[in-house]
Order: sequence, then C-alpha cells, then structure tokens
Amino acid sequence: MKCVICKNGETQEGFTTVTLEKNGSTVVFKEVPAQICDNCGEKYINSFITKELLKKARTIVKNGAEVDIRKYETAA
Repeated sequence: MKCVICKNGETQEGFTTVTLEKNGSTVVFKEVPAQICDNCGEKYINSFITKELLKKARTIVKNGAEVDIRKYETAA
C-alpha cells in the first residue's frame, strides 16, 4: 500500500515494537507484525492486531504490572 505519511513509499511486511502506557504502567510488545514504509519507516498495524494488543495491555495493567515486556503472540 502507498504510505499515507510521506506519500512516496510503499509498505512492506515486517515487524515492529509497540509501547503502550497507561496510569503509570508501560507495556512493550516486541516482534509485532506490521506494514512498514520503505521510504520513511512509518509503521501500520492492522485493526485486529491493534485490538488484541489493547486487550492484552488492559489485562496486564489491571493485574498491577508497572513494566511488562513480551514478545507478541497471536491468540490461539
């Protein structure tokens, strides 16, 4: 797909790290599948994965973690 930020690059499949912060807690997901612009590096994560990350992060924060770093894994 054409990058909506730089308008010059095309996205390629790759992986990224996503950091989410809420109420003093930081949750980091590594190796998240994404589309990455080959020109500017902008990263796009699909809506299914985004919803999944937010749901997992809410649970982690609810369980009291101040900092949590984990490798992304799809739901079974």
